[in-house]
Amino acid sequence: MTEPEPNYPPLSTREIRTLPEGARVIVTWSEGNDGPHEYGVHWRRGEPYAQTDAERHEGRVDLEKWLTYYVGSRRPFTRVWALPARRAE
Repeated sequence: MTEPEPNYPPLSTREIRTLPEGARVIVTWSEGNDGPHEYGVHWRRGEPYAQTDAERHEGRVDLEKWLTYYVGSRRPFTRVWALPARRAE
């Protein structure tokens, strides 16, 4: 799901490290990927990574989507925003 970029500041690396398992985020990747896109945050080996609902359903883990690796001085164009929690249906 593609969303417009929010009009508030993106999260810092420190803030990303506090996101709980399953938190919803919007990510614009530095290398394009026609973003921004909505992802769920998941943790592996102590690091948060972004995963689409389809990837999660299929059991795929794409560790190229480490959030803290792609944010900061090394990848200044990647931005991550937190979304409001989804309502239970």
